[in-house]
Amino acid sequence: MTKPIILDCDPGNDDALGILVAAGHKALDLKAVTTGAGHLAGDRTARNGAIVVAVAGRDDVPASPGAMGPVVR
Repeated sequence: MTKPIILDCDPGNDDALGILVAAGHKALDLKAVTTGAGHLAGDRTARNGAIVVAVAGRDDVPASPGAMGPVVR
């Protein structure tokens, strides 16, 4: 039995690796990747997330942008 997950991240190098691991892990059912601003601006993390999902060969997993900036400073 697999565990369904939605991965919310700010894909730079570390979170990109996390997406790849989640996308290929036999015990996880990656349902979606959502991104938000973090170490990079929101538009860049959204693009990075989509690229990593594509590189992982997971065209069944949507990658969607979230917040483009911090909710609270």
